[in-house]
Amino acid sequence: MGITRRLLKAVVQSAYTKTMDKVGSKIVAGMTDTSSDAPNAYYTPKRNLYESMVDEEDKEAQPDDS
Repeated sequence: MGITRRLLKAVVQSAYTKTMDKVGSKIVAGMTDTSSDAPNAYYTPKRNLYESMVDEEDKEAQPDDS
């Protein structure tokens, strides 16, 4: 009985952890702007710092024809 109980407890805890990882990441990503530099697959960032940095570097790297 003890072994069965421990195995069942481990399975339930593992399933709970996996579920909370998936659901929790969606909730946090939707509430905050923490993924702006490294976007989460479930969230479109409010700003894209990395993309703007690359655009600025490209503009600086291009020679000015004026």
